Amino acid sequence: MQAFFLLKKTVAALVAICVAGFGGWWLGRSGFGLAPAEAPQAALQLRRAPLETKLAKGEATAEEQLQLLKLRLALGDQNGAISLLEPLSDQRPEQWKLRLMLADLRRQQKDQGGAEREIRQVLNVQPLQVEAWQQLSQLQLNQGKGSKVEAQLNKAAVAAKGKPEELTLGLLLADLQQRRQQKQSAENTYRNLINRYPEDPRPLLALALQKQAAGQGEAAVALLREARQRMPEESQLVLDQVAAGWSMKNLQKAAQGPTGNTLRAGAAGLSN
Repeated sequence: MQAFFLLKKTVAALVAICVAGFGGWWLGRSGFGLAPAEAPQAALQLRRAPLETKLAKGEATAEEQLQLLKLRLALGDQNGAISLLEPLSDQRPEQWKLRLMLADLRRQQKDQGGAEREIRQVLNVQPLQVEAWQQLSQLQLNQGKGSKVEAQLNKAAVAAKGKPEELTLGLLLADLQQRRQQKQSAENTYRNLINRYPEDPRPLLALALQKQAAGQGEAAVALLREARQRMPEESQLVLDQVAAGWSMKNLQKAAQGPTGNTLRAGAAGLSN
C-alpha cells in the first residue's frame, strides 16, 4: 500500500512539475539557500559579517551580494533579504527569478499588494512567464479573486498559442479551474491540450489524476495507459505500477459496492 501511494505521488509530481514550469523558480527552492542543518547558525553569521561590511562600504560585488542574500535567507532574515533583493531586482531586470523571489517574500510577510506588484513587473516584460502566472494565480485565488485571475490567465493562454509557453500555461489554467471546482472546464482544457499535443503525456497524466480524484477509476486507468504510449520506455514502468494499483483499488471499491454485496449474498446462498 505504501508503495502504491508513493507511485501515485510520483505521477502527481510529474504533473506538478509541468504545471509549475521547471521547478525551483526561486533561489531558496533551487538549492541556492542553505538549510540550518547544513551549517550552524554561528558559522553562517561568521560568513555573513565580512559581506555585510563590504556591502555597507559599497564594495560588494554582484556575486558577493548574492552570497549575502543566501546567508540572510539561511538565517531567516526575511527583512534583510527583501532590502537586498529590491536593488538587485532593479539592477538586474533580466533576472526575473529575483523579482519573483521578492514577490514570494512579500507574500510571506502578508504584503499581498506588494507581492502582486512585483509579479506584475515580471509580466509586463514577459507576459507569458509561466512561473509568474503560477504565483499570481495562487495569490489571487487565496484572496478570493479566482474568476478574475482565471480570465486573465485564459487570455494569456490564448496569446501563447503556437508558442513554447502554450502547453504549460494551458496546464496551469486547467489546474486553476480544478481548484475553483470548475471540473468540466478543466477537463475541456485538458482535452484541448491532448489534441494539440498528441505526443506529450502531461495533459493525459493531469486528466487521469482528475478522474481518479473524482472516483472515475476506470477512466483514469485508461488515460494512464494512453499516456504510457507517449512516454520514454524508462518511465513506463512507473505508470504500469500506478495503473495496476488504481485497477486494484477499483476492484476493491466494486467489491464493497452493491455489485459486490449481491455476489457475496449469492455465494452465501450457495454455501447453505
